[in-house]
Parts: sequence; C-alpha cells; structure tokens
Amino acid sequence: MLTQDEKLNPVSLDTLCAALCRALGVHAPDTAAAPNQELLSYLQGRTADRIFMYNPDAVAQWIYRKYPQLFKEAVNICDVEIPMQTVMPSVTPVCFGTMYTGAQPAVHGIQKYEKPVIRIQSIFDMLIAAGKKCAIVADTECSMSHIFNDRKMDYYFYNGYLQATAKAFELIKEDQYDMIVLYNGNYDSIMHKTGPESLEALSEARANTECFASLYYAIKENWKNHNTLLGFAMDHGCHEIDGNCGSHGLDMPEDLNICHLYKYIEREAQEQTK
Repeated sequence: MLTQDEKLNPVSLDTLCAALCRALGVHAPDTAAAPNQELLSYLQGRTADRIFMYNPDAVAQWIYRKYPQLFKEAVNICDVEIPMQTVMPSVTPVCFGTMYTGAQPAVHGIQKYEKPVIRIQSIFDMLIAAGKKCAIVADTECSMSHIFNDRKMDYYFYNGYLQATAKAFELIKEDQYDMIVLYNGNYDSIMHKTGPESLEALSEARANTECFASLYYAIKENWKNHNTLLGFAMDHGCHEIDGNCGSHGLDMPEDLNICHLYKYIEREAQEQTK
C-alpha cells in the first residue's frame, strides 16, 4: 500500500495551533507546542483577520499521494502543503484536541475515543479573550460538536454534513466571524464501511475537494475586505482491515501521516475615491 509514506513525518500536528494563533495575531495557549515553522515561513510575517479551517476526517497522506486527481483543485488553489504526524491514538477526538490546543493528548486529556469537553486553553479561548468571534459547524454526533463546547462562541450542529456545509456557506456570506471551523466526516464514515480505496470512499474524498474549492470561491467573493488564511486540514489517516473495511487509531504511517494545504487570500485593494 505505502510508497512515499513509509516513514513517519517528523513534524507533529501539535505545532499547528500556535502557528494559527500567530497568523491571527493572538497569543498561543500556554500549553501549545512551538509554532509550525513551515506555515510561518509561508506566511512571511503576514497576519490574517480571518481563518477558515476545513476539516475533512481521515483523509490520509497516502490517499492524497496515491490519488492526486481527487485533490487537484485543492492543490491548485493552495500555495503550500505541510506534511505532519498526527498523535496517538490516531482517532478523531484525540487528534482534533491536539490540532486546536497545540497540546499532546496527555495534556489536553483525551487519550482514547471519547468526547469530553477539553478544559485547557484552545485557539478558540485565545481568540475569545482577544475579542474575536468563532464558530464551529459540524454534524451533531461528531467529536467537533462536543470537545470544544462550553465556550462563549457559536455552535451550529446538524444531523448530516451537507446541512452543516450549507450553514458554513451562509456564515461566509454573513461575514461575522474571525474564525470558522467546518468539519466534514463523510469520507471517514464511508471508508469505515467499504475501505479507504473503495469507489464509494474515494468519491467522498473527491467531494471534500469540491467542497473546499467552493469554500475558497465563496470566501473570495464575500471576504474581499479581509486577509484570510484557508486550511484543508485533516485530523488523521486510515488503513484497510479485514472484510474490505477501513479503520485508524494505530501507530503506523497510514494512520499518522497527514498533509495539510494552506492558502493566504489577500484582501482586494480598495478603489480610490474620486
């Protein structure tokens, strides 16, 4: 199965949170790891007043490498790809806990597949403290609809990823939030049932790319007055198991290696008044 990705990526997912905070000009959580240097190098000191994080669940780096045609639009839109190693166990609440706190699982407190509210500082807490508005948009039962609750921010949870995605487009048009996180679990859901490389699962990965491209164009149209950092940012990978099904959670490259994509979208120059 593996070709390029037999070795684990050396940079941890825990570096992302502090880099996103730096991009938005706010302090990182006290327990966050040092910021991701590749993302900072890409930004070259530029800051953003908007971040939109698109989180497709379980899109492994090996899938991204093996089926590049599925991700063509996302690659063409973005300027940088950043390989990272997610955390163990490589399951959704553990990984998203690290993504948005910058802390290892032993620190943020989720070390197995469970969905308690994380009580340590997250990027959301730092933005709220700085007077910024955040929103999480997701389906009702997923990890992102649980682990960052109980904060003074807005939550939009729906019975299905399509409804959640539609709401995200509404929020882009309304232009009220400094950070929006949209979670889509469609690839993960189908992959578990039919395997990571089934036609059904790969079609969902393709749908994730199409969604991301549509989000990009919506942001370009509706956030013209903002500098925006847009991320295509999965939580973990996946592997095939017996019975033509898929799984994740193991200490192996298929599950741990992920590759994020980022695009800095500059505000449009204002027309000079006559």
